Amino acid sequence: MQEKKIAVLGAGISGLSVAYYLKRKGFTVNVYEKSGRAGGLIDTEKKNDYLLDKGIISGIETTSLIPELVDELGLRDSFLYAGEKANLKQAYIGGRIYDLSMNPNNLLKFPLFTYKTKLRFFFEPFLPRTSRGEEVSVAEFVKKRLGKEFLDYVIEPFSAEVYAGDPKKLNIKAAYPKLFKLEQDYGSIIKGFKKAPFEQKKRDELEGSGRLFSFKQGMSQLTESLASNLNLRINYLHDILKISHKGEQFELLVNKKGDTRVELFDFVISTLPAGVLSDAIVDIDNSLAETLDKVEYAPLTQVYVSYLKQDLEISTKGYTVLIPAIENREVLNITHVSGLFEGRCPGDRHLFSVMMGGNRNGDLTAIDQKEINKKAIATLSEIFKAKDKPVFVTAKSWKKGVPQYGGEYFQLKDKIEKFEKENSGIFISGNFSGGVSIGDSILNAYKTSERVARFIQQN
Repeated sequence: MQEKKIAVLGAGISGLSVAYYLKRKGFTVNVYEKSGRAGGLIDTEKKNDYLLDKGIISGIETTSLIPELVDELGLRDSFLYAGEKANLKQAYIGGRIYDLSMNPNNLLKFPLFTYKTKLRFFFEPFLPRTSRGEEVSVAEFVKKRLGKEFLDYVIEPFSAEVYAGDPKKLNIKAAYPKLFKLEQDYGSIIKGFKKAPFEQKKRDELEGSGRLFSFKQGMSQLTESLASNLNLRINYLHDILKISHKGEQFELLVNKKGDTRVELFDFVISTLPAGVLSDAIVDIDNSLAETLDKVEYAPLTQVYVSYLKQDLEISTKGYTVLIPAIENREVLNITHVSGLFEGRCPGDRHLFSVMMGGNRNGDLTAIDQKEINKKAIATLSEIFKAKDKPVFVTAKSWKKGVPQYGGEYFQLKDKIEKFEKENSGIFISGNFSGGVSIGDSILNAYKTSERVARFIQQN
């Protein structure tokens, strides 16, 4: 049988993973990437004596595919798990730091919840299940079941950390499918949290440990190893302009530094951002293109700040401090990066990542960067009682950071499914559908590679 030509569009974690799994199955894959490097939003920079993960600081081992991939790529000696306190979240509210928890057993201990809110927790199991989940926002769902204080103090800052998003715009079934499923299965969030761990259910073989991880040389060590494994099959600085039919094949209109050419493939797997894919397929399916174009991405600004250890009076119990929207600050959260993983800065210093912007504050790139840095430093200094100025500051911004799983998410999923049926041989993946985390991206890439392999074998 003649070897089939396969193109993977995009060399972020999704595209690299799809290409890797297909190569592992014996297929030859060509990867196209618009920028001059692999990794997408995973980007590690060595600057002075600092190791800086721009955007994505770490991953959560949500799937067993991650340690498997680490071993296959020979990265076990470089693989790092964060300490026991890694998943402990805290919130800065009204000038004080409080422990945060989604565990129902700890809800009554949170000191800012009023008697009225605590009473709601007892009545939550008696509320009817949510219907029309595809139409219900995170804010509406949480406010109805657990009250406005739980929304403001817990869910909103968690949503800002994961999606840089607004709970009023995020869809509960799309953005928090496990939380929604608990309510549907048990008729109650609180019942679900208490009963689910003791249920005798068949364990998903792809389920992960849930631990926070990174690498000695930063998160880019993973994507660089994937790229190296693909040898010379990544075409950098190649911008995909159009995808069209050419008989039984697909024609890619590719632009490389102003030189436009056409290339033919039997199968195309897209991991492009929603807006880029929209432009590429508009002539094939205008309806899907219009829906893709509506996918919103939250803007983000990350400021790295380092202090001498002797210049900070207090430290946190955990490694991430969330700042709720009710505090009216540009800062979404602060992560003590050097506390999470070794080798991020000199031993006599602390290194923090300050995430700002998001849907809460909008795009900050139009504001002078010095002003943004000042706001980040001021918040850090206030929380950790800094006695002197920081010794290192650097920043990066993204106009389109995290895709938002809003009200049109399920319409988009349906249109993608219809598109793939009508255009057999084109497969759509990427973090605007199926989860925004590293683990979600790898799992979806694995499942996409399985779909592609089955389709090729059957045809």
